[in-house]
Amino acid sequence: MKQKELSLWLRAIVILGAVCVLALGAGITAHLWLDAGAWAGEVQPARWVAIPLWISAIPVAWFLALVWQMAGEIGRDNSFCMENARRLKTCAALALTDTVLYAVAGPVLTLTGQLPGRTLAAVVLIVAVGLAMAVCCAALSHLTRKAAELKQENDLTI
Repeated sequence: MKQKELSLWLRAIVILGAVCVLALGAGITAHLWLDAGAWAGEVQPARWVAIPLWISAIPVAWFLALVWQMAGEIGRDNSFCMENARRLKTCAALALTDTVLYAVAGPVLTLTGQLPGRTLAAVVLIVAVGLAMAVCCAALSHLTRKAAELKQENDLTI
């Protein structure tokens, strides 16, 4: 696979990811806010679940924007650069931030009765995936930084 082709695939995945995040967020929010009793003007506690959901969309959007920028560097045949290493490090921090948000909000919302206990299993899965992504991004950041340093040394030698 050539650099330009890989860049296009990565950008297509970013677009698909953004659409999925928006659709999932909108679907869950609509389900919570249009639940039975909402028409009677009652404020249901379960509606507050949508707030952490949309707060978690901020790091996800930032993450996707960084991946978009990295795809641009890959398309320009500049995969191993310090900018991509910094972006990957930021992606690791964003994944960890989102993971901590779910690790805290899930049990708190479950204990206060705003989130069904069976949904906590999904939260545990989200936390596991978030931790895996944070570790992978941190490792890729380290490897990209090392490759960028080697590339820079190689460019200096004749």
